[in-house]
Amino acid sequence: MKICFITLGDIKFIATMKRAIGMANPLLSLGWEVAIIAQDSEENRKRIAMECSDAVKVYYYPEGTAAEEVQTKTALVNEIAPDYILFCSFSFRNRILKNKLKHKPKILIEHSELPSGIPDNRGLRKYAMLALEYWSVCYADGLLCASRYLCKTYAKRAAQLFRRQLPVLYSPYAFNNEVVESPRTRYQEIKGAYASKKLLIYMGTLTRNYGLFTMLEAMEMISKERSDVHLLLLGRGRHQEEAKAFVNEKGLTNQVQFLGYTPEEDLSSYFAAADAFISPLNDTVQDWARCPSKIYMYIPFEKPVFTCRIGEPAEIFGKEGYYFDNRYPASLAALINQLASGGLKTPGVDRLAHSWEKRAVDFTDWINSNYTDKVLSIANL
Repeated sequence: MKICFITLGDIKFIATMKRAIGMANPLLSLGWEVAIIAQDSEENRKRIAMECSDAVKVYYYPEGTAAEEVQTKTALVNEIAPDYILFCSFSFRNRILKNKLKHKPKILIEHSELPSGIPDNRGLRKYAMLALEYWSVCYADGLLCASRYLCKTYAKRAAQLFRRQLPVLYSPYAFNNEVVESPRTRYQEIKGAYASKKLLIYMGTLTRNYGLFTMLEAMEMISKERSDVHLLLLGRGRHQEEAKAFVNEKGLTNQVQFLGYTPEEDLSSYFAAADAFISPLNDTVQDWARCPSKIYMYIPFEKPVFTCRIGEPAEIFGKEGYYFDNRYPASLAALINQLASGGLKTPGVDRLAHSWEKRAVDFTDWINSNYTDKVLSIANL
């Protein structure tokens, strides 16, 4: 069987390519032919070269208008002629013209968040996002949802649109062995820089709604008792200058560092050096719906993950998780203090259950149970 992943944008800014590059090699090993359609950018080329085998066929398209990109993607699909198309997100820009196809592949759409549930999407934009979400149910032959919340939401919408039989697969993000096992070229440098320190790492967007100031206020509390705890913030965001001002004002510059965007090849060094990871979430529709991909990257390093009892973290860690309330920095500070005092153990999580290899096996089984048998039965008539 031949599958083509259709992705959107530069992975440095839009993470929709993660499933494509994560599942490409495992699907190859299961006998699939794999193609990826990706925007031509330096970071996309670097990440694909790092994480995908040469056997994966990659087709790069130039950034253009929405109409231009749709036409280019349609032409590439006709050239590739896949049995299955998997859209890594669905938008006015990331789609194809079905009436221009020369064959009829099965169309699958991945949902990893619920744009209509994001508070920043207001007014007409909110309704446009809602329309896209419902359109995806009509447009697709099957859906992949990266959270339980999304599975329930789209099963309900499929029923509302008289598509109750639409196959929906629960398929969260996962970790990539190529990243985990990449050479830890900066490990000794990082360990040396933070010798005798407890090192916390947050990787993601630096915004208030992602818990940025919960972490900073927790560090302010910790700093009054001990100086051996350091927080590294890996990423960028619209509130980073405000956060830097807070750090300067509170005298935290020796304990909180802003490292900006961190190259993928350096992540294994930082993660191996860390003592714990922080992944804040809020009790909102936005965070119940989205799949926090970073948590799956942390799991193989077998360190405590400080997160919230919301959505997928609760699925992963259950009763053994180290949870805090993102509204109350003191709850995070308490966990950090326990870590620094040597009182925390890593929860026992089956890392193999959260690998892209496992996701590829589950996906293939889902395809075989929902599509392959039907195709064969029709062929035998």
